[in-house]
Amino acid sequence: MQGQSKKDSSIETVTNVGSGFFVALALNLTFLPLVTDGIAQQSLSIAVVIGVVYTSVSMGRSFLFRRIFNHLHVKRNLNNENI
Repeated sequence: MQGQSKKDSSIETVTNVGSGFFVALALNLTFLPLVTDGIAQQSLSIAVVIGVVYTSVSMGRSFLFRRIFNHLHVKRNLNNENI
């Protein structure tokens, strides 16, 4: 079984990063208003919470896309072996 092609890796990367913009935008509109007081007070604990939330969401999104693209790659390889 071969590894992922450069084209497939590029598509995965663009999909992951591109979707990240929209996920971050949604977080900016929904999550940040909940912590504006802490941001205004420059609270270290709120800064850590914000960092953890954004990092967790990013890691979850990256994991999801990696699993989806890996599944598609394996499926394509199995189909090519059966030909």
